[in-house]
Amino acid sequence: MMKHIKRKTLKELSIPKEKLHELFPENAPDNLLKKIKYKDVKDKQAILLMESGELLRSFFYNDNGKACTIPLANPVLIYFNLAQSHLRNIQSLRDSLLGIFSEEKNINEDSLQLFYGYFGVTSSFVVMLMTAIEAFVNQKIDKDYKYHKPEQKKYVRVYDYFQIQRWIPLTEKISEILNKESNKNFSKNYPNKQAYINNLKELRDFIVHTKAENNYESYIELYRKSLSFKFNEAIESVRDFINYYEENLIEPCPCGVDS
Repeated sequence: MMKHIKRKTLKELSIPKEKLHELFPENAPDNLLKKIKYKDVKDKQAILLMESGELLRSFFYNDNGKACTIPLANPVLIYFNLAQSHLRNIQSLRDSLLGIFSEEKNINEDSLQLFYGYFGVTSSFVVMLMTAIEAFVNQKIDKDYKYHKPEQKKYVRVYDYFQIQRWIPLTEKISEILNKESNKNFSKNYPNKQAYINNLKELRDFIVHTKAENNYESYIELYRKSLSFKFNEAIESVRDFINYYEENLIEPCPCGVDS
């Protein structure tokens, strides 16, 4: 099983320990942050210093008038980490679910709770993992980039940075923008891994756009797909996709704790 990932923020910097005293006074009071009022810093950002010497870009949050300094985490890694946190429970819940409903004659509230639990964690896994891809692709778009898209062979519509993120489908962002700008093509070089990502997107769409049909056929198909989905292969493929376009963005945490 994949080890949990290193948690990173945006725009991290590492400062040699011997240089820290030049940036931060040694006699700074320990309660300095507690004295900062939000009204004095509401339009500003901050830098937090970790014991390791890393500088973390941060923002201020209004905590009843006090300025709470919070690291500006990379949402791509938050979404990926959340999906990964569900992975350990998915297989055990699936085994328990199939065991109960294939062997037990009497179904009770505990049985239904297990059913809800399994499809809850699998849905969260799928949605968060797909959200990690979408957030990552949006991050890779240059802020000055203009996307020219022919419309019905009549005219060309020009999309700016914000319009691309909002209106251009993910697959088109990857094939027409990310691949061309990076001169890379993940799906071409790793078709098997791309197939797992395609299956992930298909299941995410089933979940997010759940349809009601006669005899509940769409619900049945959703649950069947969730029971047979290749979760480990999907998350490994997403990790490889992201690291293909940004090397080592997703990497194992060096802490040594397997959780």
